[in-house]
Amino acid sequence: MSSTNTPALRVKAITRRFGNTKALDELSFDVAPGQIVGLLGRNGAGKSTLLRIISGQLKPNSGEAELFGHPVFDNVSALSGLCMIGDTPDFGKLSRIGELFTVCGGLFPTWDQAYALRLVERFELPMKKPLKGFSRGMQTALLLSVGLASGAALTVFDEPSLGLDAVMRERFYDQLLEERSKDSGRTFILSTHLIDEVARALDSAVLIDAGHLLCQGTVQELTSLYLSVSGPGDAVREVSSGFTVLKEEEMAGSLVRHLRLNTQADKERIQSDGRVQCAALNLQRLFVFLTEEKEADRHAANA
Repeated sequence: MSSTNTPALRVKAITRRFGNTKALDELSFDVAPGQIVGLLGRNGAGKSTLLRIISGQLKPNSGEAELFGHPVFDNVSALSGLCMIGDTPDFGKLSRIGELFTVCGGLFPTWDQAYALRLVERFELPMKKPLKGFSRGMQTALLLSVGLASGAALTVFDEPSLGLDAVMRERFYDQLLEERSKDSGRTFILSTHLIDEVARALDSAVLIDAGHLLCQGTVQELTSLYLSVSGPGDAVREVSSGFTVLKEEEMAGSLVRHLRLNTQADKERIQSDGRVQCAALNLQRLFVFLTEEKEADRHAANA
């Protein structure tokens, strides 16, 4: 495609309106090549609209999406390295897995038929059963197999676990990590609201809400300056003085405060205080707190 310095995906100040509603509002971010990236947001955050723009199905009102340095809208060649696996299975008139894979072999220049057949076995899919008789979980597993075996330079999975049981979800994430380690040039985007589920597979994340970017970075970068502190009320209030309190709770007789800190030194100082217990803030809780904070800001601005 392009040099490794070129983002696999660049979203440049994209705005998209539907009537008086702004689904996306000056949204910008880059996705580096060779990563597994989470596009994370609540239902209605603008993820699906963005995916339609990335895949060239929808034109933004302003701004632009680029794949490996090339604008995507009305540009078939730019989309040649993209595999978009949507959240609504539709196999058209295809009746069996073999027919679908034949189509995929013509659609994706880097299609790996042998790998696709191994994935069919891994996901316990019946080769000879008509596709119309597949359960939702089987349909999802088949589409995930297509995405993995496509070999596409950028593969996007929209809500990848819909209908899958716990075992099959874990198998998918294991296969995803294996494929990324085998082909370090491939980039994957997982678009979902199920943040806890995908967190273990992510190199980095893009968090959006109401069409706006909340934050972007590696999981470590995003969570490094957040800390949950618990213990006696006086001690917790003292060590958290001067920091943003995202949420305060009473749990098992202790005061718990979830904090945004200023520096790593702040974090180390609080963690060394023997009067309180500290725990890292996971990505899902961080997303909830940031979303609630932005929502409160919007309400205050409209008051």
